[in-house]
Amino acid sequence: MPLNRYGTVYLVGAGPGDPNLLTKRAQRLIENADIILYDRLVNPFILQYAKPDIEIIDVGKKPYTKHIQQEAINQKMIEAASKHHHVVRLKGGDPAIFGRVQEEVEALVELNINFEIVPGITSASAAAQSMNLGLTMRSIAKNVTFSTGHFKDSKDNDIDISTLINKGTLAVYMGVKRLPRIISQIRQYTSYDYPIAIVFRASLFDEQVLTGNISNIEQKLNQYKVEGLPGICIIGDIISYSQPQIKTKNKEKIYIVKGDRNQALEKCELLYEQGYGCMIEVDETYHYSQQALYKSVLKQYTHQFIEL
Repeated sequence: MPLNRYGTVYLVGAGPGDPNLLTKRAQRLIENADIILYDRLVNPFILQYAKPDIEIIDVGKKPYTKHIQQEAINQKMIEAASKHHHVVRLKGGDPAIFGRVQEEVEALVELNINFEIVPGITSASAAAQSMNLGLTMRSIAKNVTFSTGHFKDSKDNDIDISTLINKGTLAVYMGVKRLPRIISQIRQYTSYDYPIAIVFRASLFDEQVLTGNISNIEQKLNQYKVEGLPGICIIGDIISYSQPQIKTKNKEKIYIVKGDRNQALEKCELLYEQGYGCMIEVDETYHYSQQALYKSVLKQYTHQFIEL
């Protein structure tokens, strides 16, 4: 690459987690990437579409904890673009919905670095699919608002509940930790006992769906082991029509598929479709960063090998 020239940065949405919900454009970019900078909410299997010899860098920000700052992420992205032709900045869901994509775009524009935003399926859509309903419903919910429960510097701000009060649907990303305040805010405006669903790890094999009303959801939540799990809160009358799917076969175990790489990837896609979690086997021929991610996943779950 000529001196003082940069490659192209692709700000890619990895979707909610199920690899079958990854867009074709996103998959091609991952497959052709020279380096990938990924968030913590990206399903590790999706990173296995990458070439085995490339580096993958975890730049995930953890809510309510001191972790890598956005400025540091921007700098890593710029450094990657100075060394590689095709840089993928991989984000969970859709990068333009609470993905801080604008801050990264501004950093790229400042240095005249070429970039492209690649949309992904957002977790609210995946959560609705898991409950077999739409976020809007004629005569029940004519609109929907996406909000976030996690604000910059963890400031104790209120969310916009006007859509909910006006018989719409409210989808709160990263809102589980602030659920008591959200409920308190709703009660300031109405005594109506709204139905609510919290979907953890939407679309994945170990997804959990908890339904109730704002009057009892906190009590129900205390009975579940969900500390640290990413969850989205869907509030509104549409939840009364939900029929949550039972997708998983085993929340504690994943399959490790051995054999030809392309065939193994296809086998994993099929297993995900059937409600199982899986990875393809990673050996010493892979980049050390990919080996490290693979080993960390094996520590999280019991696993069983499948040989093609």
